[in-house]
Amino acid sequence: MRRRATASNAVLTPDHLRRAVSLPALVVRDAAQAQAARRLPASRGVRDDALDLAVGYLRRTHDVTGRRGSSMGYSLLEGWRSAYPETTGYVIGTLLEYASRHPAPDLPVRAREMGDWETAVQAPDGGVTQGAIGSTPVRSIVFNTGMVLHGWIDLRDSEGERYDDSAARAVRFLVDNLGPDGVWSESVEYSWIPHVYNSRVAWAMLRWADATADDGARHAAERHLEWVLGRQRPNGWFDDCVFKPGTQPSTHGIAYTLRGLLESQALTGESRYLDAVLCTSEVLIRKLEVLGYLPANFDEDWRPAARHACLTGTVQLGGVWLRLFQIGGDDRYLNAGLKAIDLAARRQERGPWRATRGALAGSFPVWGRYAPLQYPNWAAKFLADALMLRDDCLAI
Repeated sequence: MRRRATASNAVLTPDHLRRAVSLPALVVRDAAQAQAARRLPASRGVRDDALDLAVGYLRRTHDVTGRRGSSMGYSLLEGWRSAYPETTGYVIGTLLEYASRHPAPDLPVRAREMGDWETAVQAPDGGVTQGAIGSTPVRSIVFNTGMVLHGWIDLRDSEGERYDDSAARAVRFLVDNLGPDGVWSESVEYSWIPHVYNSRVAWAMLRWADATADDGARHAAERHLEWVLGRQRPNGWFDDCVFKPGTQPSTHGIAYTLRGLLESQALTGESRYLDAVLCTSEVLIRKLEVLGYLPANFDEDWRPAARHACLTGTVQLGGVWLRLFQIGGDDRYLNAGLKAIDLAARRQERGPWRATRGALAGSFPVWGRYAPLQYPNWAAKFLADALMLRDDCLAI
């Protein structure tokens, strides 16, 4: 008689076994590298195949879902995660940008499949729901909606108006839920609190406004950005820059905020957005110069509040500073951007294990508190974006 599988006799798959072997090995490796980093000079971080490997990982996150969205990423504890609407949205632009530079005929196809999937999972209210597919609670969130809006706009050049109905519904959701003070209703905010990193949502709304002459979207985006500016202190610190109450801002959230302001300035010409980015960047670049890395979190006086690095935030900030170099030509931003990207790229997984090859962990060391023991799809996305920006800046 066949025995039913239980927690104690469940069949172990090759992936289970590989994770069981790899997890302690990765912990030991990162502990040794963290200790060595205090004594040894920096090694070369960006290798010639880094971009190809990062995009290869993004392909894999698509394949493991049956090409229905991009997986949230690979977990050393759980294996592959479910498809994640939020980050699938902005992976689309990365795939299209890579395909514009390198022969990759599958990537526009994948981008279109992701755009179609996003339309299929769009909520009836026009928003995009919180979390990965299958997670709870199921409610539309401002930030997720804005990130998918970016993806539909990215597809507009190649697909025409194919996604305009979905995008317009998303914009209507965003406009209708924004208050006169520029703050979105807590009912559509992650953790039920306001977030200055929604400047990245305002950037998407401004892109839509430019593409379609939607003045309502433009005015709403500018109203929110005014609120964001009002949350910055003279020392460059932003209030309301946390993901959850009771935590300290991460470099990931700070970078979201700065990039949203910076790209909004590029679209509107509003110099105050750029001034805000410069103010915070000066502080963080100095921290990078003095500490040699960027801690994952800071307190309101810019004192480090973590001993690990958020690799996503590090590489995102590198991208912000390269964009500042492109805008103003100041070599200090070029050097800071290259250093931050180098620091993150040297942590890219390059071994034979296919599940993680080309990926970037949430934290260094890998057990750090930002996405611990995970390889998020968005970390690889931002690494790929930064590497392409790096190529552009070094070609100037």
